[in-house]
Amino acid sequence: MEQGFYKHMVTPSLAVLEEQAAENTRLLEEMNRKWDEEREAERKEKLSTHIPAPLKASGQELGDVMKHLEELIVYENYNEEEEDKTKFIKARLRHLDENAQVAAVAHSLAAYVSMLEPTHLKTFTDKIIEDTTLWVSSLFRFKDASAYFHTEEREGFVRVLRLAIHEKYPRFSSDGYEALYSRPPVIYISAAAKPGLGQYLCGQLGLPLSCINTVPCLTASRYQHRIDVAALEKLISDDIASAKTPVLVLAYAGTPALGQVDNIQKMREICKKHSIWLHVEGNHLACLTLFSVPTNVSPAKTGNSMTLNLAGWLGLPAVPYVTLYKSSDHNLVQLSGLASHNVEYKLICLPLWVCLQNMGHQGVVDRVKACVDMAKLAYEKMKPYSTLKMVSNPPKPKSQEPESTGFSNLLARAVSAILIFEIVSPSVVFRYTGEREEDKEKAPYAVKGEETRDVAPYANTSKKLNGEEELESEEVPVSSEIITQAYCDALNLWLAETLKREVPKVELETTDVINEGTCIRFAPLETAHVYETTTEDIEKLGKSLRKQLSILDATVRHKEIFHDVVEAQDNFRLVDVPNWAGLGAVQYIPDMWLDKLHDLPPEGKAQINHLNVEILRQLKSSDTAFSLGRTDQDVYIRFGLITEDTDMEELIGLVYTVAMEVEESSKYVEEMAEVVRKGIEKANEDLKKENDEKLMQEGVLRQVPGFSFLANWWSPPAKEPGIKGRTFNLSSGKIASTEETYKYHMQIQENNPEQRQSTARKGPLKANLKPPKRRSSETLQDHVSGHESKASTASTASVESSKAGGDQKATDVNSEATEVN
Repeated sequence: MEQGFYKHMVTPSLAVLEEQAAENTRLLEEMNRKWDEEREAERKEKLSTHIPAPLKASGQELGDVMKHLEELIVYENYNEEEEDKTKFIKARLRHLDENAQVAAVAHSLAAYVSMLEPTHLKTFTDKIIEDTTLWVSSLFRFKDASAYFHTEEREGFVRVLRLAIHEKYPRFSSDGYEALYSRPPVIYISAAAKPGLGQYLCGQLGLPLSCINTVPCLTASRYQHRIDVAALEKLISDDIASAKTPVLVLAYAGTPALGQVDNIQKMREICKKHSIWLHVEGNHLACLTLFSVPTNVSPAKTGNSMTLNLAGWLGLPAVPYVTLYKSSDHNLVQLSGLASHNVEYKLICLPLWVCLQNMGHQGVVDRVKACVDMAKLAYEKMKPYSTLKMVSNPPKPKSQEPESTGFSNLLARAVSAILIFEIVSPSVVFRYTGEREEDKEKAPYAVKGEETRDVAPYANTSKKLNGEEELESEEVPVSSEIITQAYCDALNLWLAETLKREVPKVELETTDVINEGTCIRFAPLETAHVYETTTEDIEKLGKSLRKQLSILDATVRHKEIFHDVVEAQDNFRLVDVPNWAGLGAVQYIPDMWLDKLHDLPPEGKAQINHLNVEILRQLKSSDTAFSLGRTDQDVYIRFGLITEDTDMEELIGLVYTVAMEVEESSKYVEEMAEVVRKGIEKANEDLKKENDEKLMQEGVLRQVPGFSFLANWWSPPAKEPGIKGRTFNLSSGKIASTEETYKYHMQIQENNPEQRQSTARKGPLKANLKPPKRRSSETLQDHVSGHESKASTASTASVESSKAGGDQKATDVNSEATEVN
């Protein structure tokens, strides 16, 4: 019995309890484990607060990382927090040709090769360095030279300068800067060098700025960036006499801005005479790889060192700069840092080692020659325009002596042409000046029927004026008081931006040139391979330049007329905006503030600014050539660039007419506000009067509660109410009763309402203007007097036509013009 009880009752219960206890124990252990994990996570979070979010924990999935990298490459302004990708600007990605792909693959191979065994890696890198040095020095005709590969452009120059100092001061390695104290070193750099070069050299070497001696350039406009060799020799002699030690001279085979070549041959003779190190830089060094080397570049191979930009010249991505130098003292090379013992660092030349073998000599020559040809083609496209000044390749001055046609002279010139071989500078620098040659009657781009474009309302497209033939267009000289250097700088900035937008594959940059101003620079050796520029793109550049120059020339020629016409108007005030590339800027002044401009209250400024903003809004609805300009206190209207067929007076007349309409409209609103106020007062008086009359007619008992019902039953009131409403006609300003409206259930309009009409836009818009009071150029007076008969006939016809049209305002303007004249 007892055994059965345990078997059937106790044992099963114990089993169930055991299972429940095990489950509870498991749950407790699970809870403890989660609590431990949470506490550990909180502890790690507190200890890793300094770790950036992308690096926390175990990192991110590789797919997410690559997607993020792709978006950073594709978009210029990528932002992780921005979800709308339409706001991102897509980057212009370069298409990699075969050699660029080889260079990219070689970079990956360099990373893999760095994992080789040290002995194998050393042998491998020595072979790569030896071959690359031999090939580069042979390509650039710099025999028996060593090479230093570096990623920073000026690093090679600094190391070479340190080597030159060690050669001049043998005790410099042991005594340090005490060795320099008695005879301080002097470094000669050109005034055309990049800004900050001297400070950079002194900062890297720990030298005072007094060690830098800037050599002036020639004063002739044709050679304004070439170093003055006579001044250099004098500076060297003066420094030697002052117990100083000339150490290094920097020569340019293509200056940074204009690409002009120094007289390297004479500079080499001076350096050899005084035992000075000669270092050469510049884009013209790429021409040393050509089969025929230019005469002015060939002496560069006789220098002591040169720095080469192979990445830009050959279009190879991330290829290092190469500095070739000649030195027989290996210990000094080690001390100057030109020989690196870092094996991994030497692998940076592996892409160059691969690409040079893939391209070969012919491939290098083809790439350099293609850039030179593009520069020459660009120069030929720009040369015909007299308003463009070729800063980098100015025309040679014509000889005053008559040319001899004798056989000996012809033979001498032929031999000179063979011996002196120069090419167009690979850097084409030009500037728009607006100045035209007197003997050119017509610009080369003025081709009739070349293209059709939308005609502005103020475009002068008519061939006859009131039945008479139109006056012939002649060139008007431009006043230098109006066309300032700041204005030309603004025009050049606009021209550069416009050309870059229309021909994106031609990279143009603006640069400030001493004695010139803002210039536009095209350097195909630096950018052609990166932007995939071809000769077809240069042809497109020529066409775009032709179109944009016609706009600039028209704007410059009309700017003085614009000033004269605007100054003649009482309500226009010229605003000086020197950095605005357009006709100019004006501010419209209402009549009520004309006499108070010198002591203008704040409410007056606010009203004038508001009025000009409204004028611009009206103008932009029909023409986008106008824009709004602002200063701290004023708002003004800016006139943009114009085309050759623009009628200047009609353009200004458009602005003046719109301004008058806006001012008249604002006055009308103010008048109507007063009329409405008076009308409401009159309506209230009428209603009050009618209410009083109603009380008199109906009696007082009808107004008393309780008696009104009895009074209405005894004497019923009239069916129509006694008090009528009032209507206000905005067009006529009259107040009328609503009796007719309620009677006929419709609004009744007057038979002949007075309509407010403006006659400002009847006839030519220029009729609203006053004629200019003066012409600042005597030549312009001669030009006008030369066509006196035609002009008087046209003027008379214009006045008669205006009177016949019934335009009273135009007649008044013409009569005022007669009085001024």
